[in-house]
Amino acid sequence: MDPFENYAIQHPDGRWLYHLPAPPGSRTTPVTGMMADGQPMAPLRERIGTWWVSDHHAKRITARMQPGPVPVRYELIDRTALSARYPELLSAEEWTERNEDVEDNNYYRFYRAVTEEQPALTYEYEGPFRVLEGSEPPAPGAPPWVATMPHSLTERREYLHCYPGHIPGLRSHLRDLIKRMRHVQYCLDGRDGKPAGLYVTIQVPFQEPVSRWQPNLGKNLRELKSGREVPVLVSREMYLPVADRVPADRFADALSAWEQQVSFWTGLVQDAGVKACNHCGGTGHVLDAPQLPS
Repeated sequence: MDPFENYAIQHPDGRWLYHLPAPPGSRTTPVTGMMADGQPMAPLRERIGTWWVSDHHAKRITARMQPGPVPVRYELIDRTALSARYPELLSAEEWTERNEDVEDNNYYRFYRAVTEEQPALTYEYEGPFRVLEGSEPPAPGAPPWVATMPHSLTERREYLHCYPGHIPGLRSHLRDLIKRMRHVQYCLDGRDGKPAGLYVTIQVPFQEPVSRWQPNLGKNLRELKSGREVPVLVSREMYLPVADRVPADRFADALSAWEQQVSFWTGLVQDAGVKACNHCGGTGHVLDAPQLPS
């Protein structure tokens, strides 16, 4: 057995996590439980999956499977049909043989199956389980994790979160979030030789609403007497030097840093979305001019 075939993750809280694929034959014989040295294991999350938890480093892990009941004979239920063709009892072999006769499909109507429970089956996962230190694997829907790991593990995606790496796509994630924020007109990624980051345009109203008359346009773009009042907005430009990836020694640390980065950058945009001051015209400063005599 290749020593890199199976692994156990030693969680900091004392649990041992095992990635256990479904044993052969489990599609027809369901798995009813996992045992670590004879002690029941629990699924990592609510629904049963491929991750199982033990309170100790197991030397032997087995899956328990329960086959369904198996027909051993068939009894005639319609006594009026009793005859040489339809005897009182049929063995399982006779039942199978007679049902291959396509000219007579009445056996399903005249007989009932007598079944016997089958003993539980076990499947043992071959060791040894090499120990890795790490946290729980990412939950479904979590950001992807690009790990820097030994070549022997590159095909085992279930263990990526145990190694240093990075979460990619922070900039594009923030771009999509900021686009949907209030007062944001544009949020673009840096292109055309500009420094990498996000370029945000925000349009905000004045504290005391200001509007202007906008006439309707007729043919040949001629202004008509009709029109409407439209709000006057102040445009603000922001450059956010957002990195594209969040590196860390562990996925859990990177995920925490990812959430902090999202909160920080969206907070800046939210703060920039305050209404503009009427006195300064939205410029952020007031002209210090002498008072004119009354």
